[in-house]
Amino acid sequence: MKNIMAAAVLLASAQAFPFEKIALVDSYDFARDFDVETVTGNVQVLEHVMLTGCDTVLWRNCTGGMMRYASDEEPCRRTECPVEKLRVPESRRTFGWLRLDRRDPDIFRVAMREAAARGLRKGVHWPFEEAHWAHFTLGQWNIEHPQFWCVSRDGMPFAWRVSLSYPEVVEHKLRLTDELVERGADVVFIDLFRNGGWTPAIEYVAPMKRIWEERYPGEPLPTYTDPRWTALAMEVQNAYLRKMRARLDKSGRKIRLLLGIAYVGRPYESDYTVVQRGVDWRRLAAEGTLDGLVVMSVDRKVLDADDPWEATRDIYRDVVAHKGHCSVYFPVGAYNYSGVGIPGYAQKTGLARVDVAKRLLGLASTCGGDGIVMECVDYGNYPPDVRKAIREF
Repeated sequence: MKNIMAAAVLLASAQAFPFEKIALVDSYDFARDFDVETVTGNVQVLEHVMLTGCDTVLWRNCTGGMMRYASDEEPCRRTECPVEKLRVPESRRTFGWLRLDRRDPDIFRVAMREAAARGLRKGVHWPFEEAHWAHFTLGQWNIEHPQFWCVSRDGMPFAWRVSLSYPEVVEHKLRLTDELVERGADVVFIDLFRNGGWTPAIEYVAPMKRIWEERYPGEPLPTYTDPRWTALAMEVQNAYLRKMRARLDKSGRKIRLLLGIAYVGRPYESDYTVVQRGVDWRRLAAEGTLDGLVVMSVDRKVLDADDPWEATRDIYRDVVAHKGHCSVYFPVGAYNYSGVGIPGYAQKTGLARVDVAKRLLGLASTCGGDGIVMECVDYGNYPPDVRKAIREF
């Protein structure tokens, strides 16, 4: 009887969101409208995000290397504020200083608690970066560990990134993972699209060079796009994600690991995620390391095709063909930094944004996707008619 009840619970959970709608939440982007340093302000953010009809929210945990919660692993011990709106290189209205790392309240814990209270799946949107605007978003750990900084082929160090080829760096990242899990995250989404400028081009650190010399004795260091260097970078980055998978499995809870891939196209040899991020997402999916692939954007070339929708469909089908046993989520994104968000398709096709959203929803479903991902969901980006189309799909 107990086994039957357990199976029923699992089945109900699996069927709770047959077509999952994920919203990426950056509370920083709401700070013009709500006081995101308070419980009330974050609840207001969450309720606005829920207007999209999302059933999963993935909350941003950091700005560069600075955590937006009370982190013991990455405390902000410097005198200046970790995130502030006075120096950003934009024309947005300033609103003063933000201290999202304050002990009371613990903003990330609040977000996870309030999302759960509303019946949402919840987790972390973790950018694959340690500096967003490099001059003031470096984490304390990076500053205190220059021996792990990344290095270019010509020997220039980069303080805004520490290399995952060092075991100490991996353990640091895993301890940060522990903090997020302890605060209630049921999903960990590693977003390779947001990388802070990192590529394998700055991975010419001692451990990587040592492996190169062992495998290719006497050969000079290659350029970072050399397939041999790409393969070496993939070993390092994939190993990190496998260790994260193992760490999550040790938590005693089912915590999903999602990977965000960008500018997805073909052929494999020129894959943006492979070459520019050193991550073999196909292998990770096939071997069961990942619970989900999140397509953040497709190759911009789809908009140059005679039929952008058919070109997009081809890429979606290719991703599904390589997804292994994991889920796949396709973008219905208001954010257009990649050029192929809703605004990009609208400009190319002449369709209204709501009609573009409907076309993208249809493609995600008919091509075998398991859901969609939405960004950025702050004010004005998803107008009422687009939100309605997503809710009703």
